[in-house]
Amino acid sequence: MKARRAIVTAAPKGGIGKTFLAKVLFDLLVASGRAVAAWDLDSATGTFAVYDDAIKTFDLHGSRDTYSWLDDCYRDDVDDVIIDVPGGRIDELLRTFGDNSIEAFVSAVRSSGRELVIVNPIGVMIAETVTAQVVLNAFAGTSARVVIAKNGRFGGVDDFVIFDGVEIAGERRYGATGDLTASVGAETVFLPCLAPRLLAQVDAERLRLSDAAGSAGAERLGRLGSARVQMYLASVEGAFRGTSLAIDGALPQQKPVR
Repeated sequence: MKARRAIVTAAPKGGIGKTFLAKVLFDLLVASGRAVAAWDLDSATGTFAVYDDAIKTFDLHGSRDTYSWLDDCYRDDVDDVIIDVPGGRIDELLRTFGDNSIEAFVSAVRSSGRELVIVNPIGVMIAETVTAQVVLNAFAGTSARVVIAKNGRFGGVDDFVIFDGVEIAGERRYGATGDLTASVGAETVFLPCLAPRLLAQVDAERLRLSDAAGSAGAERLGRLGSARVQMYLASVEGAFRGTSLAIDGALPQQKPVR
C-alpha cells in the first residue's frame, strides 16, 4: 500500500549521518512527486533547516512554538512528514508528549492517520552500533516501524560486523544489535555512500542533491560529477525499495513486534 508517513530520523548518538539521511529522503521524495513537510527540531544550530527554505524548525522545549510538526501530520495535502531530531535528544522529543511517554508519542502520530517510521543510522564501531538498542527497545511492541540504516559512509555493506556478527575460529561473536533488530521485527537497510570528494563539492556549491543531479550540477560540478550524483540518488532509491522508506510510499507488510 502507498501510505502517508511521519518519518523520524533519530539516534541516541550524534555524528552518524542522521541529518544527511533526512536530506536524501527529502530530495528523493520531493523529486518523486510526493508532497513533503520537513522539520528540523534543533531550532538553534540544526543543519537540516539550512538545506532548503521549505524546511521548518521547532523548539523541543516548546516555549515559543505554537505551530508544530504534529500539525503537519494532520494535513491532508502532505504525503510524508520528515522530522530530524538532534542527536541524543530523543528524550526531549518524548517529553513534549509528557514524561518521556513512548506510547503518547506513537499514539499522537498514529491518530493523524500516518504510519510512524523511526530511522536510526549506525556506523561500524561499537559506539555507533550498540546505541541503536536504545531505540529498538523503546519502540518494540508499539505500532511504529523501526528501520536501522547502515551508513555506507563508514564502510561497505559487509563491514558492519558488530551489528551483523562474525564467525571467528568457529565461534560467532558480536551481532547483538542485529539479533535484537530481527527479534523485534525492525528492518535493516544500507545507505550507499556518495564519494566524499564529490559530496564536499556539492556542499561547497550549496546545492541540494537533487539540483546537483540536474542542470545546475552539470554547470557547477561538471557533467560527470552531476551524473554521479544522479546515479547515487538512484542507488539510494533502489536500496530503499521494498522497505518502510520506499520513495514511492509503497510499504511492506509490517512484521509483528515482540
